[in-house]
Amino acid sequence: MSGYASRMVFWAATLLVLILGVSAMAPVLSPWQRDAIDLDNISAPPTSRHPLGTDQLGRDVLTRLLHGGRFTLAVAILSVAVSLAAGVILGSAAGWLGGAADRIVSLAIDLFLSVPVFLVMLLAASAAGDRIWLIPLIIGGTSWMETARVVRSRFRQIREEGFVEAARSAGATGPRIVLRHMLPQTAGALLVAATAGLAGAMLVESALSFLGFGVQPPVPTWGNMMQGAWMTLRISPLAALAPGLLIFVTCLCFNLLCERFRRRLAKDGGSF
Repeated sequence: MSGYASRMVFWAATLLVLILGVSAMAPVLSPWQRDAIDLDNISAPPTSRHPLGTDQLGRDVLTRLLHGGRFTLAVAILSVAVSLAAGVILGSAAGWLGGAADRIVSLAIDLFLSVPVFLVMLLAASAAGDRIWLIPLIIGGTSWMETARVVRSRFRQIREEGFVEAARSAGATGPRIVLRHMLPQTAGALLVAATAGLAGAMLVESALSFLGFGVQPPVPTWGNMMQGAWMTLRISPLAALAPGLLIFVTCLCFNLLCERFRRRLAKDGGSF
């Protein structure tokens, strides 16, 4: 990797750590209460008291950004956890067992890839209402297919290799071979999938929230902050531009890290 690319990855990782840290410490760093409404100070421009101004209800935009980062990133992380868990379980079952299990999982992957996933998410999110914990399940439950494909392909490559045969000869059971010997061989591919998935889950959550089907106010996310601010865009542009910029920067950082991991994986022949 060139020096320029290495610096880009370093700054992307540094910025992500900063965003994650500041979001995690939002209750401590916030200058105002998260949902404090000031109807005498609606859509106000930036001031010393409100560095990014206020939104359509007079709430401090900076405070909402800090708290919104917590929920946006939490939903993205939990969504990826659900996606990885489903993809690893189904992909490893297909790759290790083969036969009927492989055909069933492959059919499920093709089926999920053939339906309009975003429409399904809209319907499911609408049914979820204000139950925020369902949003990661919905996003993760509709985005596991690529992970399953990667794990299945990797397992099919390595299940006949020498270390697997040696483990079989030593009397290791199937689950032990999968967990102790084969799954670690997919760690690099899963890391690539996770970083790409975090960016994708953030965009999906933001789109759902912007459309009014995601996390519901007054709980802030960067997506529903944009949804609430678009009507006052000309009066208070920072209320919409600030969360949009944070979504863009955070997703860009995740994608830069994903590309770095992908290049490393390709260089090392499929494993770190």
